[in-house]
Amino acid sequence: MKRASPTSSGKLTSGHWREDLFADLLQSIRLCSTVYFRTELRAPWGLTLSARGAAFHIAAHGSCWLEVEGIANPVQLWQGDHVILPRGGAHLIRDALTTQDADLVKCDGWDARKQFRGGGNGPITQLMCGSLRLANGATAPLLAILPPLLHFKQPAACPMPWLEATVLKILEELNSDRPGAEAVVTRLAETLFIQAVRAFFEQNADFDRSGWLAALRDKHMGRALALMHAEPEKPWTISSLADRVAVSRSVFAAKFSQLVGEPPLRYLTGLRLNSAATRLRSTEDSLKTIAATAGYDSVAAFAKAFKRHMGTTPGQYRKNRGP
Repeated sequence: MKRASPTSSGKLTSGHWREDLFADLLQSIRLCSTVYFRTELRAPWGLTLSARGAAFHIAAHGSCWLEVEGIANPVQLWQGDHVILPRGGAHLIRDALTTQDADLVKCDGWDARKQFRGGGNGPITQLMCGSLRLANGATAPLLAILPPLLHFKQPAACPMPWLEATVLKILEELNSDRPGAEAVVTRLAETLFIQAVRAFFEQNADFDRSGWLAALRDKHMGRALALMHAEPEKPWTISSLADRVAVSRSVFAAKFSQLVGEPPLRYLTGLRLNSAATRLRSTEDSLKTIAATAGYDSVAAFAKAFKRHMGTTPGQYRKNRGP
């Protein structure tokens, strides 16, 4: 069955294919679980955290410094700032860069209202922290597109209403004892993530000099990306893609790899496995059908590729209905 996509309806010639592809990626965002807690920390303090999925932090009051493994420069968060780590990982948050390891606090639990308190006797910093597990985490196209850190500053003169409204609603649900509060928070987290990713696209689409967004801006590579996202199940080859975007095979392969950071067919494999994971999670289609749709000649070849990317077999993934 052909996957419905806004880029597969003839819009590639309308001049709107970039916007259509952004919309397609935003629609693909699905969270399978969230964990939230709030902190009230008095200086001096520091927290070491590690997230398996995406992580986010919102500075509700005060300021702090965020240091992410693999990123050279620390980031200062002021009240109202919002930061997302799309791929999670180890990171350190502390009140000041001079705070020593002896002042680190251990966050090993929170109270009934999901609040955690600690630190010394100095000024208070309040954070809202969380981890988000994306469905299809290992193959989600967004993880290959987004940088390791998204930082949204909240300028006093021009606040972001979408952030304020979503955060206030999350706080309201966390403070309530109403049935289904956790489910509501998960949906709000999904909304928060989608809004943040959309803001990133809008702010960077015309400025990145390298990476996926730069490739999308290129009239040849961008159309190739749109074609692959629209119909990942098609038997694309480097030659067929190069023909469709009117460049030579060698130029297409070299430029795609240079901008996107991986060869075209490896990128396509990720798209196909992501699509297959979605079908495993949301349909009862046979493995043979899903393997064929993903471009594999046999269930065995599909299962091998799926396990290599997802860390589990298609059957086990379907049984668990998620990563």
